[in-house]
Amino acid sequence: MTESPTETESATPTATATPDDGTDGISRSYFEQGPTVGLEEVATGLTSPSALVTADEDADRRFIVDQVGTVHVHDADGLRSTPFLDITDRMVALGEGLPNWISYDERGLLGLAFHPDFAENGLCYVRYSAPSTEADIDHREVLSEFRATGDRSAVDPDSERVLLDLPWHRPIHQSGSIEFGPDGYLYGSLGDGLNPYHGQDLDTLKGCIYRIDVDSRTETTPYGIPADNPLVGREGRDELYAWGLRNPWKMAFSGDRLIAGDVGQATWEEVDVIEAGSNYGWPLKEGTHCHDPQLGTSSEDQCLVESDRGEPLVDPVFEFPHFDEEGDAVGFAVIGGHIHEGSVAAVDGSYLCGVFTSSFTTPAGRLLAAAPQDAGTWPVEELQVDGGLDIQVLSFGQDGADSYVLGTRAALADDPLGQTEGVVYRLTS
Repeated sequence: MTESPTETESATPTATATPDDGTDGISRSYFEQGPTVGLEEVATGLTSPSALVTADEDADRRFIVDQVGTVHVHDADGLRSTPFLDITDRMVALGEGLPNWISYDERGLLGLAFHPDFAENGLCYVRYSAPSTEADIDHREVLSEFRATGDRSAVDPDSERVLLDLPWHRPIHQSGSIEFGPDGYLYGSLGDGLNPYHGQDLDTLKGCIYRIDVDSRTETTPYGIPADNPLVGREGRDELYAWGLRNPWKMAFSGDRLIAGDVGQATWEEVDVIEAGSNYGWPLKEGTHCHDPQLGTSSEDQCLVESDRGEPLVDPVFEFPHFDEEGDAVGFAVIGGHIHEGSVAAVDGSYLCGVFTSSFTTPAGRLLAAAPQDAGTWPVEELQVDGGLDIQVLSFGQDGADSYVLGTRAALADDPLGQTEGVVYRLTS
């Protein structure tokens, strides 16, 4: 980071241009208009805030993850300038060595989760991108356990215990969210590594949601395997919980329901309710639409309804296109969120999520609210923001009654990871 964060009172888009039609090329009418909400700025001076999480403890504090490699505490006194965790010395150099078709480096510090018994054991878990010494490997995706100091004011950097260390051939599609479920197991997301066929390959952890037991070990792994994981005793990786995903960017539990946003390729973005043993179709489908992995295109042709193994391909609970029927941009890269319960009555019970951006030249994220249903698709509205939304949306967080929106005010064309334009907003009425 070039300067310390201060207190105040990704997913890469796949399109290459917006239409030149005499306007800014952004669709204003695709989504139904939803309620108006406010955004209260609570922290600035970050680079790329990628998560906001809390721990099960008495302290009233939020932990804000910055993709560049630090975690900062936000409490009643604001955003602490001294990091709770700093692993910049063991991460890849963001923005370096990327091909010119990648507009936003997706590597970095990508996920943070606190052990359900953090107050007693001080354990937390992080996902990050580490350098590789192998010529054909871009970097390594690492899941590690760390232990906080006795007073829980910081993490001991020497306490790292590596749980997963995966070679990643390309600097993209590594996803990164990690969440403890109500069952006490750790759930994590991994993208397809830019090889779409990984989504249907049960012998790899790419393109999946995995589920592990951090409190036990096996003879071959530094973690345990829950006995009811769907592939235990069957063909495939025992860690797998769900598969057929492209790049699930941000997921969260709302009660016992795990909901993830999965970033699309050709035409469609989708949100999925993740269930054990489910196949979400990638690359055979993109959202509810047929997908040709050889051509990288989606269509309205008759689709496959099951995998080669006979698994039904599960449709998303909602989707949206990159462009509307007039060719104006709806948005690129869905940002998964959570069901809001609490302080903002207009969206109470709604699933809050976002659109990373609708433009390459201006900050043009969107906030969406979907109404969860017991079955079928979820109706979706676009929240209207009092004063407008001035960011690319990167992530969401919650701390009981409050929901937070994280993003950057830097446009894609302005090298967001080279600036400290990251901001955290609290959602208000």
